[in-house]
Amino acid sequence: MEPGTHARIPRGVTPPKEAEVLTESRATAAIRAENLVKTYPGVEAVRGLDLLVRPEEIFGLLGPNGAGKSTTISMLCALTRPTGGALWVAGHDVRTRPAAVRRSIGVVFQGSTLDDKLTVEENLRVHAALYGVPRRQVRERVLSMLSLADLAERRRSLVRTLSGGMKRRLEIARGLLHRPRVLFLDEPTVGLDPPSRADVWRHVHRMRRETGATVLLTTHHLAEADNCDRLAILDRGRIVALGTPDELRARIGDDRVRLVTADPELCARRLASSLGLAPVIADGDVVVRVEDGAGALPGIMAALDGSVTSVSLSRPSLDDVFLHYTGRSIRSAEEEGAGSGHGA
Repeated sequence: MEPGTHARIPRGVTPPKEAEVLTESRATAAIRAENLVKTYPGVEAVRGLDLLVRPEEIFGLLGPNGAGKSTTISMLCALTRPTGGALWVAGHDVRTRPAAVRRSIGVVFQGSTLDDKLTVEENLRVHAALYGVPRRQVRERVLSMLSLADLAERRRSLVRTLSGGMKRRLEIARGLLHRPRVLFLDEPTVGLDPPSRADVWRHVHRMRRETGATVLLTTHHLAEADNCDRLAILDRGRIVALGTPDELRARIGDDRVRLVTADPELCARRLASSLGLAPVIADGDVVVRVEDGAGALPGIMAALDGSVTSVSLSRPSLDDVFLHYTGRSIRSAEEEGAGSGHGA
């Protein structure tokens, strides 16, 4: 492989399209998409997506800005009509029964939609009224969600007095108040510090267990993706890899040697010509996959003849999975998406 070119899916790797899509009942799957397509003038945002999400699963769509995550979520929520393909959410056809889809889902958007002039409890009660929760059940459901979100003691506090993590927990509780079958989380912890992100995820897992809802989230945070039961990695509108986080890492198995050098192009050419390796350049560094990293290091360093300023060795990460299937790191893909102006 020439340095800087895109990696191809190697032979023997199972394509990301799931066999279950062909057999799973549309009525029992939480989400099922078949050859889903969405195009805009000059942009093919989603290109032939096949997807199955099982009941009570936490499923993640991992990819950089511009990969097609937001467009996919918009179609799943019956906010955007697909250009092609078929899509069912909570057993309802998105094309023919969009209202039924919207009644069956909860959504937590990337940006806050809370009314900060109302109290915590008032925000939940407004949501209950909008979704037609029976009046006799409102108090019980509000108190239950406040307890699950650890916000019972703040029920009379104005929302603007809450921390960022508390606000996200409140939005998730609000999204589950009407007992949806599927909860969508669009970049659920964006802007939060690591302790707050961990706290939000602790509550997501707890709420999922208590309510039985299926959770589908979009994220570009690699650490956050480890909270998912399964992941689909999106790149340029297509699923390029699918599985549990551990399965995805195991699928590319080899150690990673990352080399920092003043001339990464020259370094990559030397490794390819002298050792027969297939290096790629990611974020300005040279990354090489080898079966035994520690054993390969002496030969790699000898081939580069002192031109390396630093070297690191690691086991595969989810960023390595993304790099393996796309030929670039998720950070590079973020920058590429920002430069192109596409935010789908």
